[in-house]
Amino acid sequence: MAMTKEKPDGASSLVSRLEADLLGGVFRPGEWLKQTDIETNYEAHRFDVRMALLDLKTRQLLEHVPNRGYRVASLSQQDREELIEARTVLEVAAARRVVERATDDDVVELDQIVAEFAANMEDADLPLLRALNAKFHDRLYAICGNRVMMEEIKALRHRGLPGVRGWRASSAIQRSNRDHADMVEMIRTRNADGLVRSIESHLNRWREE
Repeated sequence: MAMTKEKPDGASSLVSRLEADLLGGVFRPGEWLKQTDIETNYEAHRFDVRMALLDLKTRQLLEHVPNRGYRVASLSQQDREELIEARTVLEVAAARRVVERATDDDVVELDQIVAEFAANMEDADLPLLRALNAKFHDRLYAICGNRVMMEEIKALRHRGLPGVRGWRASSAIQRSNRDHADMVEMIRTRNADGLVRSIESHLNRWREE
């Protein structure tokens, strides 16, 4: 998979490009990131590379090992359990606000994302499907109207993604989109308890995979 290539314009741009590749499965969990390789592959200055690595470490997408350098975060079973538990608390709280605040236009937009995902499942274009998956979740929780809650949910979701290359089977892709469709239906029918159950089930799909 090709690394993100853009004209370099400082640490901020480099962070965005590295983050996209970390979340897009370009790097494997636990893979070491050499500063010299990043300078070359991303056409970046050494100072910008150092700042970007520090930023991504702060977001817990990377781990720093003294005297060794930086590597892609690799979650243990316990780490992932705790991460899912934290996400569940926040996403359940947000879900009830979503049901209260969602407009007909919100439902239409979520439906469109689900339909677009479904239309691209057969080709199994994983980068596109990952982007649509992220778009759905970002749009869903934006409806809750609490920016801090939305940003924390997104940050926690990202912490579970570095090195994960996506769904391992077409059945998992299809199941993920069925979950999304079910969430939209719960919002459409103003069923807060149903949305909570859908989200809890969706968050725990990783156990099956």
